[in-house]
Amino acid sequence: MNQQQEANHNNNEDEILEQGDIYFFYRPKKGAEEVKGIGDVRRFFMVTASEQDNKNNKSLLYRLFVIGKKSLPEVRETEARASERYWARVGGIFKDANELTRELLSDEFRKGDAARPVGEGKYAIVKHQNHTELAYILELPKEPGEAQKELGIEKEASYVISVINPKIPKQSNLPTTEEPPKYPQEVLNEFNETENFVPLSKDTKFIDYQNAQIILIGAREGRDVIKSEIGIEIKEEQSSADIFNKLKLRREQVPIKPLTEGKLE
Repeated sequence: MNQQQEANHNNNEDEILEQGDIYFFYRPKKGAEEVKGIGDVRRFFMVTASEQDNKNNKSLLYRLFVIGKKSLPEVRETEARASERYWARVGGIFKDANELTRELLSDEFRKGDAARPVGEGKYAIVKHQNHTELAYILELPKEPGEAQKELGIEKEASYVISVINPKIPKQSNLPTTEEPPKYPQEVLNEFNETENFVPLSKDTKFIDYQNAQIILIGAREGRDVIKSEIGIEIKEEQSSADIFNKLKLRREQVPIKPLTEGKLE
């Protein structure tokens, strides 16, 4: 339960900005009697639960990301195309695990619409050279199954993560939101007037607010590659993220085969 992530710095620019537990959930479409594939999925969520950082005066925080294309981006050997920039937004910020769980388990349209857990593990957000990456390792299920493959969840992967600048008109190929990010003025002042996408170069506060929008691009796959190229090793421990204890989920509340067996349900 006290598993720690370790970084082997390849150069002075590598820095872990944040680390903690990561969870994945999906919500079935209205009227989907059986979830057979991504076409039966209405929403795909990624949850980051950051560790408390007394040194930097940061308390535990839960972020609920809504992933736009209902899957994580593919990790390619060649540079990703612009069309492979996956949009996501912060659908909720919670300081209490019970509030997050109530949101995930809410029935939007009918009984059975509750979000279903489909992965848990450990993550780190790492500043590397001139960009930032979110790297993770999956602990449950032990090996990705059909559910994880449908949603693009790898055993180990990293993604370049950047924040959409709220001061710049959004590109036409990106979704629009009804409400702008709820940045306080002092945080909004830190965005410049020139960059469309801003890395998390100093800390993670740009993603600590409701409706903040991010871009994810597949970067690396596999523990050895992540360790050698960005200098971080996220050590796996069986169920150290512990979704049932930490998020207060009860096994009888949701189907658990996606999480334990990798099967869509």
